[in-house]
Amino acid sequence: MDFTMVISVALAAALIVIVLMLVAVIVYQRWRIGEKNAALGRFIRENLELKKPPCF
Repeated sequence: MDFTMVISVALAAALIVIVLMLVAVIVYQRWRIGEKNAALGRFIRENLELKKPPCF
């Protein structure tokens, strides 16, 4: 194997690893944002329930 083949395979492998890491980061961030949105929704619903006037 010549030197250019080794370098090109190493660069391709590094590029694949970088792309997979970026995909993993994007999936993780979307999960975190969804979790925070759910918590915010619960907070807003609870506040709306507390602001309703009592029924007599």
